[in-house]
Parts: sequence; structure tokens; C-alpha cells
Amino acid sequence: MEERRRSPRYATGAGEFALLPVAASVQVLDISQAGVLLRSQQPVKVGTRGRLRLTVGGTPFTAEVEVRRVSQSPAESGYGYRVGVMFVGIAPEHRHVIERFTRQ
Repeated sequence: MEERRRSPRYATGAGEFALLPVAASVQVLDISQAGVLLRSQQPVKVGTRGRLRLTVGGTPFTAEVEVRRVSQSPAESGYGYRVGVMFVGIAPEHRHVIERFTRQ
């Protein structure tokens, strides 16, 4: 069989790990200037960091977040977990979006 790779592959030692960013669809339950409470079908580890993208009051919003707490959702909700995330990196214009939204 002819080799079609442009670059050779090299074996790594046992125990090599890589983290891949995975998009997850979540429901926003509430939002404050400090963070957001989400509902997720998948469990998430406390300390996990990621980027949250949503629309707040019709305006696109993006922030870096860190998972601070995870608990099981009530059975009647249909989802598995409530995930509390804290904003750890947010552009000033996006912080203003949250400030305007929470003042309404």
C-alpha cells in the first residue's frame, strides 16, 4: 500500500494525553455580572475552562468561563446537571452587555 501522508508519524510514550475542545449545547438558566447558571445533559468537572457564546438581549456575547459547581438537576427538568460558571475573561464591551441586561 502506498503511503499517502505528507509527514511521518512517530510513536509516543505511554501516558501521553491531549485535551480536545468539545462544543456542548447548554441551556442558560440565569445570568449575573459574575457568571451564569447552565443546564447540561453532560456532566462537567469543576475547574474546567471554556468559552461561552450566547446572545444576551439580542446582542452577541462571548466570555471565558470556569466551572465552579455542578449539581444534578431536578428530574422533572429533563436535563442531567446544573453547572455554575464564573466569568474569568471578558472583554469590556461584553461586560457592558451583561451590565445593561441585568439593570433591566
